[in-house]
Amino acid sequence: MTRKERFKNKIKEVYTLISLVIAFITAALIWYWNVAPGWGEGFFGYRTLTLVGIMFAVVYFFFAKMYDAHKIGLYRLQELAFSQMLSFSIGDFCLFVATFFWFHNFSRISLRFFLLGFVLQFTSIVLVTFVCNRLYARFDEPRKIMIVYGSQDYLRLLKKMKEKKYRYEILGTYEDTTDPEIIFKTLSKCKDIYLCDVSKEVEKRVMIFCDAHHKDMHTSMDMSDLLKLSHEVSHTFDTPYLRNRKMPEAWYYAGVKRTADVIIALLGILILSPVLIITSVLIKAYDGGPVLYSQKRLTKDGRVFDIYKFRSMRVDSENGVARLASKNDDRITPVGNVIRKLRIDELPQLFNILKNDMSVVGPRPERPEIAEQYEKEIPEFGLRLKVKAGLTGYAQVYGKYNTTPLDKLKLDLLYISQRSVLFDLRIIFYTLKIVFIPESSEGVSEDQVTALENK
Repeated sequence: MTRKERFKNKIKEVYTLISLVIAFITAALIWYWNVAPGWGEGFFGYRTLTLVGIMFAVVYFFFAKMYDAHKIGLYRLQELAFSQMLSFSIGDFCLFVATFFWFHNFSRISLRFFLLGFVLQFTSIVLVTFVCNRLYARFDEPRKIMIVYGSQDYLRLLKKMKEKKYRYEILGTYEDTTDPEIIFKTLSKCKDIYLCDVSKEVEKRVMIFCDAHHKDMHTSMDMSDLLKLSHEVSHTFDTPYLRNRKMPEAWYYAGVKRTADVIIALLGILILSPVLIITSVLIKAYDGGPVLYSQKRLTKDGRVFDIYKFRSMRVDSENGVARLASKNDDRITPVGNVIRKLRIDELPQLFNILKNDMSVVGPRPERPEIAEQYEKEIPEFGLRLKVKAGLTGYAQVYGKYNTTPLDKLKLDLLYISQRSVLFDLRIIFYTLKIVFIPESSEGVSEDQVTALENK
């Protein structure tokens, strides 16, 4: 590790430590202002303030890790600051609930002190994030990488990396038929190597080299790799094999998931009822057309159901022909453009969840005719139907509207192979963040409207 890298790591550690100190101090102050007008003893003493500060810091740190709030150099300043404030806001909410639960009296809770505490958190963490980010940038430099490919699919990765020249410096791209010595010579100057659809022999040789020289290797995953994630290891005599029997789901998972679906849907409808009403009025006032529209979609085991959405396009915009929304699609109304960016158009699906057509977390439901089109080119597309369709999902959290169907399928299969109560909770909480990131609500580009060319 170079001196610069060690210094950058120190900046990250200091940034994380200062964030925790801010969390501890502000939580203790909020509790002190609301509950303990004097230091006193016992419940109102410093021991309680210390305990409150530590508990708040733990909650904050959990969500900060989830939202990557401490990853300086990886995200833009605005996104880091937003992730920080989202983590603090969740901690503040927990502190507010705890205060109310203890006293059972809203009048004892001073909202102005919570607001003051939030302002302190906001100003201090934004200032610290700005300073640490600028300091980190002075010592940061693009990560030297190379790409070895076996098909033209690597071009999509290459294009994305070239758009972020401040993060990646590409020292070379080579076909997997290139002399390994040439590849290793370039790799010796790199920190990372990306392998895209290369042969197993090349992958093995590069892996051995990377392990010996402390290089980071990133390997693309094909469908076979993804499907094997759910396999289990078996032994025939003294030889290990991967057996394709799926690992059994936890016995409580289905019951807990359905119970959580109903509770979240009911709470969502209750809390968001003003948003639902205002959106309905705006859509109706714009062109007098229907507020909602329904479409046939697929859920678990290929069952067809009617999905509900707020109408974001002109009336009869499809004329009976299924088409994906494209970027800058002229069929989208001004009201529709806003509600799509804020994901408000999806809120009526809370009623689909109550009807047991959908779950809160799962692969997004696809239209039968479009799913049929995808399956002609990607036979594994139907594997998404092993679980119930969802309002949000792994592909929505880590992908975008313009992510190719093949990549979305890979993300969906990753979720299916690893699904659990904790994984579902992580996706739900992460959805709170991506709602406010506009890049995730874009339409598809023209060359992805059918989305089959990138298989």
